[in-house]
Amino acid sequence: MDGVRWTARKPLNVGPLEQALECFRTTTCRQVAEAYLQLLRGNNGGIPAKNGVDLTGFAAAMSDLALTAVIKPDRCIWRLAGEKMQRRIGLDPIGRNYYDFVPAVRRKHAIRAMHMVVDLPCAFRVEIEQDFGEDVSRRVEVVGLPLSSDEAGVDGFILFGEREIDPDPEFPTDGIPMSGANVLRRDLIDLGYGVDENFEDIVPA
Repeated sequence: MDGVRWTARKPLNVGPLEQALECFRTTTCRQVAEAYLQLLRGNNGGIPAKNGVDLTGFAAAMSDLALTAVIKPDRCIWRLAGEKMQRRIGLDPIGRNYYDFVPAVRRKHAIRAMHMVVDLPCAFRVEIEQDFGEDVSRRVEVVGLPLSSDEAGVDGFILFGEREIDPDPEFPTDGIPMSGANVLRRDLIDLGYGVDENFEDIVPA
């Protein structure tokens, strides 16, 4: 990403989860958001606890799910990554820090986004460009949703659904590990606790 020009960008849409469902571009992310909405409703609007989540409702998207543990100040550790997701990014990320894949100029914004999800709490929909070197990249849609933590040392968990937007059947995936990831646009999702009105991303200009 040497030589990339960066610019600040505010979230393009902010609204409740029911409204956000209309914005999803992939069936997978919409299914994950719908299943999470049912968990919220079943919990009287309370954020589901990671250890008590019944993943039955996410069965259709299980191979595209990920779970990270947010550990302040600067770790977001993959705990789970579905089979299709691992194939898509060309590596097994479990145990690795998501922020290691984020360019230094964006890192504090990525950290702020993850902390916002677990602290407020709220959710987001993002479109991300994943880089694979040699000018090879793909665009994916990701939804990030909070789960509360009762695990010592973990500030919260984030459940992710991820799916490629307009898949390219010619994309050379075999043996190419993801080298970086950049947000292109973000929508914030209010789960009933508000959002950070001052939040902004740093995106490629």
